[in-house]
This record gives sequence, C-alpha cells and structure tokens, in this order.
Amino acid sequence: MAPLWAAFARRQGLAHRLGTDALRMFDSVGDGVERLVIEQLGGAFRATGGPEEVIYLPAVREVVGAAPLFWRFGGDPALSGGPPNDDGRREVVEGGLRFGVELLPNRNTGIFLDARAARAWVRAHTDGRRVLNLFAYTGAFGVAAAAGGARSTVNVDPVPGALARAEANYLRNGLRFDGRTFWRADALEAMKRAGRAGARFDAIVLDPPPVATGGRRGARVDVTLDLGRLIRAAVGVLAPGGWLLVLVAHRALQPDLLAAEAGLGAPIWTGTSDDDFVPAPGSPGLRAVVYGAP
Repeated sequence: MAPLWAAFARRQGLAHRLGTDALRMFDSVGDGVERLVIEQLGGAFRATGGPEEVIYLPAVREVVGAAPLFWRFGGDPALSGGPPNDDGRREVVEGGLRFGVELLPNRNTGIFLDARAARAWVRAHTDGRRVLNLFAYTGAFGVAAAAGGARSTVNVDPVPGALARAEANYLRNGLRFDGRTFWRADALEAMKRAGRAGARFDAIVLDPPPVATGGRRGARVDVTLDLGRLIRAAVGVLAPGGWLLVLVAHRALQPDLLAAEAGLGAPIWTGTSDDDFVPAPGSPGLRAVVYGAP
C-alpha cells in the first residue's frame, strides 16, 4: 500500500534526530488514510483506527516486517491483538528518559507522542521550580520536570492506575519522590485546595484531555467548556515569576483569548508536534503555549 511505504520512508532518520525510539509512523488523514494511526514504540509497532480500518492490517504487517505488531481497531476485543504470549509492555526512550508503555489493551499507550517537544521545553525550564502537573496521566511531564532539576513535582490525576504508572516512570528514571508527588484528585478541586492552603507553584502544566472525561473521584471535564475555568484556577496558584503551559488539541479553542481573560499576557513560548505528526488540512494539530505569571 503506497501511502504506508511513503510515510515510513519520510520518517527515515527521524528517530535519531529527535533522540527517541517512539515515533508516529503514520498519522491518519495527514498521511493519506483517515483514522489509521501507526506508532513505533521501542522495537514494536501499534496500529489503531476505527473498525473499518482493520482492512489495512495486512498492509501494515507488510510494512513493519518482522517487528512485533499490535493492533486495536475500535473497541471490539475481536479487532485487537498482538504476537502470542506477549502482553505488549515495553519501555521507550525519549531524550534519555525512560517511559513504560502498554500496547494492549487500552486506547492510550501511556505516553502522548505529540507532546514530545513540550516535554523537552519543560525539562529545560524547570530547574529549581515547584511544578504542578495537572491531568498528569502517567506523569511524563512530571518526569521531564524532575529530570530538569525541579525543586518538587506534584502530579494530579483522579485515576489511581495512572498514578501508579507515573510512580513507575519516576522509579525507572531514578528520580526522587515523596508522599506529595502523586495526588489522586480532580484538577479543579486540587487547585482549590492548594489555593486555600496558600500553596503556589513556579510552573504549571495544564494538559486536559481532548474529549470529555471524568471518574468517580473527579468531576467531569469537557475541555471545550472548561478550559477557561481551568486557566483561571491555575493563575490563582501560580507564583510570581512562574509560567503556565497550556496544551490544546481541539481546533475550536483559542487559548490566547482565554489566557487574556485570566490576566495573562502574550505567550513566552509556543510549540507544536514534531515532524512525525502530519496535521489534517485545516487542523492546527496540538498547540502548546507558555504564559508568564501576570
């Protein structure tokens, strides 16, 4: 299948240049097939898409060759699989840091590759800072901050399994943590409690999920409705001289307008995904924007 071979050819040498063994090798409509995504994670590959995209599985097998291949097309377990007797657990490297990933059975592997450039920026700008990582998931931004010399990191997520994986990522990188490093809580409630306690942070990462989500321990968050409220709450616990990183993948949102409403000025840094991502026509892809404290 020509689009697959062309996409893999365009990414030759990219892993070395970006300093990682985890890449988006085929990026859906941007590479020519709507909803089909292929990622290389360590020495293995993972293909995902809707149920209709399962027809491309033989072509994916051909392009990845002898490498282990996992797949998940829709939510039907019959359309998911991988090599026999392989649980899909791997470790990937990004800028010398190690992260655990799970290629089966969940929709997300444990690391969002489109935020790679933003993690590198965080690592380079957190020395000596107190860092609050909201919607932490498996703690990748917290790991980057701690590796960059952060004075402390607090990773907030309502899902205990995600925080357990975050702790494992700290351990595999030899990073120190204590009872305050992993906080099982809803992001808004965590910021309210921090504000009432007078806590302030020198750096805040705000990376809300692109689709509405919530659990028993967390209020439902819909980024299209709640991003402004989240930004205002973050400003309330941001220390003088600090910065706020906002990541948005939803094309309808304008983080600059919402940040201005919260009293934040012009961005001090903007970024997007690396060259292994190909945004669809008319889509901005991931936007990462850093604002200084008002």
